[in-house]
Amino acid sequence: MAPSLQRRRRPVPALIASVASLSGALSAGASPCQERYRDWVAEPSVFIRSDQPKNLQGLHVVCVWRAAQGEPLQVEAYMNAVRSEAPLRAELPPDAEMGWREFRRDLKTALGFRRKSNDWGFLHLKQPFGIFAEYGRRLSSPKEAEDAGLIFVIEGGQWFWPPLRIGYERRLPGTEFSLETLSVQPVIFRVKGFLQENECDEIVKLGKGRMVSSPVSLMDKDKGKEAKEFRTSTQARIARAESPMLRVIDDRISALTKIPVPHNEEVQILRYEKTQYYSGHLDNWDPSFYTLDGADFIEHGHNNRLITVFWYLTNVSEGGETYFARADGLPQPMDMYGCNHGGLKVKPVQGNVIFWYSLHPNGNTDPNGLHAACPVSTGEKWSANYWVWNKPRAGGKMPDAGIDLPDDDERAENELVEGEQAVVVFTNGHPKRSVFLFWQSTSGDGDKFMGEVQPGSRVSMNTSPGHVWFFKAGPDPTSKKLKKMVITKERKQEFVIRPQRRDEM
Repeated sequence: MAPSLQRRRRPVPALIASVASLSGALSAGASPCQERYRDWVAEPSVFIRSDQPKNLQGLHVVCVWRAAQGEPLQVEAYMNAVRSEAPLRAELPPDAEMGWREFRRDLKTALGFRRKSNDWGFLHLKQPFGIFAEYGRRLSSPKEAEDAGLIFVIEGGQWFWPPLRIGYERRLPGTEFSLETLSVQPVIFRVKGFLQENECDEIVKLGKGRMVSSPVSLMDKDKGKEAKEFRTSTQARIARAESPMLRVIDDRISALTKIPVPHNEEVQILRYEKTQYYSGHLDNWDPSFYTLDGADFIEHGHNNRLITVFWYLTNVSEGGETYFARADGLPQPMDMYGCNHGGLKVKPVQGNVIFWYSLHPNGNTDPNGLHAACPVSTGEKWSANYWVWNKPRAGGKMPDAGIDLPDDDERAENELVEGEQAVVVFTNGHPKRSVFLFWQSTSGDGDKFMGEVQPGSRVSMNTSPGHVWFFKAGPDPTSKKLKKMVITKERKQEFVIRPQRRDEM
């Protein structure tokens, strides 16, 4: 058998011993961030659950500084945003300042976290970790990180407000709003007066006349049941393009969450009449609960709802609270319909919003986000869901995508085992012309036509390492070869052909 040609892998940088050096090897003295930690690093005692880690999983608060001009960068980290008697301290190697990739690599090595945080698989779909300054400004260079001094490394890739402790109020610079921490596990905030009265009234008007029965997304265990067994409200979905006012609120929410507008789902206006309710549920899709339908639509969990911003559009005299049954450290409730088992109840107040995180900072499902809409006892309740996703709704490249080299977990997951075939996507990036896909026969009898790939489209094939494929200009085997592609030992691969000249666009 002819030797197989393979793409040469870029070498993985060796770990540099100085990255993991302990505080004894550092310059003496405290870091310059001691005062700043107070607003961002929590005490372990605020995490009261006994069945989960007592920290913010995947959010690391890091001080970056130099002992003197020309000296290497030093880092001090409170891992998972919780105080400890001995924070991690390290000195970054000189090449950390060469570029953003090098800085990210050396910082990740110093902090010691890994890309894999659950058993969902498909690590290539998980977005890269993000690095931010205080109040959610995304950073993109070593100099920006050094100038910020205090940085936040968030494994899930998007900004995440640390709750600090119940009752803490964080003033948002440049706005009239404050975040009031209602709960730490789950992380829930209240923002009073976020919506004006006239905005609430206008949103209700947008929904009236368009209300339909609210659907539910059923877990595997609930297949075959009707939505009304879980939810009895009515709803209307309104896109931001339909209302200038919604576009203003959309931007306001992005400023609140520090996540760009393209991540926001359209608003879901809700009406609960007397006795209507929604039983306990999560707002994100955990792929372990949705195996029957497949999890491609959420990229196997890695493209998911991160935040629910819940709007209260009217006051409610009695009932209609938003109920978090697992707050206050309580276990999973046996009864998903009751609202009187302890936990946290939030009373509707017109103009207020609450928002909570469905995912931990590392991207894993937070089961504490279980919540319900309690039955309305008197009058009716108008409210709205506004979901913020961890990836843009219409696709698009994520910040820092492709900048990090695969770590050990990602390489192991993507490596084919003996006898396994790769899943290969062939994409035609030409806007006007079709290309034609051929496979080079391993028996030596020429190239086999496998199909036309139309402009802007793609096809997927299963094939083995070492197999050779071609894009050609026509369907005949003698047609001009446009691109040669050799399959490597990676489990998932993609090849793209693009126009070579501007006049081909």
